[in-house]
Amino acid sequence: MEKSNPVRTPQDRTQADQSDVRRRMEARRDHGQGTVPQRCRVLDGPHGWDSTGPRCCSGSSLPVRGGPVPHTLASTQVRVSLHTRTKTHGIEFYATSEEGLQGYSDADWAGDVETRRSTSGYAFMMNGGCISWRSKKQRTVALSPTEAEYMALTEATQEALWLKAFLCELGEMKSDEAVKIYESNQGSMALAKNPEFHKRTKHIDIRYHFVREKVEDGQVVLQYCSTKDMKADLMTKPITAVQFDSLRSKLGIQAPSTAESSPKLDKTLS
Repeated sequence: MEKSNPVRTPQDRTQADQSDVRRRMEARRDHGQGTVPQRCRVLDGPHGWDSTGPRCCSGSSLPVRGGPVPHTLASTQVRVSLHTRTKTHGIEFYATSEEGLQGYSDADWAGDVETRRSTSGYAFMMNGGCISWRSKKQRTVALSPTEAEYMALTEATQEALWLKAFLCELGEMKSDEAVKIYESNQGSMALAKNPEFHKRTKHIDIRYHFVREKVEDGQVVLQYCSTKDMKADLMTKPITAVQFDSLRSKLGIQAPSTAESSPKLDKTLS
């Protein structure tokens, strides 16, 4: 692993689709070369890295969608290459901070070129560090970017309520305190804030209208933020190295040299 070439991003923007990888691996399997080497089984086994790290969440989860054949080799390449470059990084938290629980929700509309399904992503911050994150392909095809963002927002709302309940038990939040979720799509925010039935949303699964109820109850507050400030963007799509480094830093993931000069005192390795 020490000799692996580091990469700056977990997912190449020019190779976002894994169909080529899948076809090559299936061809190897058809010719009797589909056996996974032992070294890859070890890296990707129970003692390997967890793909939940926010710095590689989207990139390492993508190969899994291709099935069992390309998953092991493709995801191992992502984990080895990125881990080599960021193995000393950690998530930093402020010892004291007025910033409470806040979330970021985003979606990559029709990002899967084969199924045309979108990818939902969210990241929740507290005391300057990321405490919860997820990247997942949506169950159904969204007909518009607004619809994709709306479905992603519902998943983020579910996580927000769970985190709130947990923090209330710890005495870190009040039961009547709302969780702020940042969203970069004005249309999805309008749908979530409008309780009236609308022909534009009648085809959307009932489960996704869950967010409307929570906004109306005051448990969740939606706040607009620009795309460039959307921290969950890292969870949904391939981005440039400059964007990746910027968002990684905003999520509280820092190198040791940065940590020494940072006002943050507590650090947890990612």
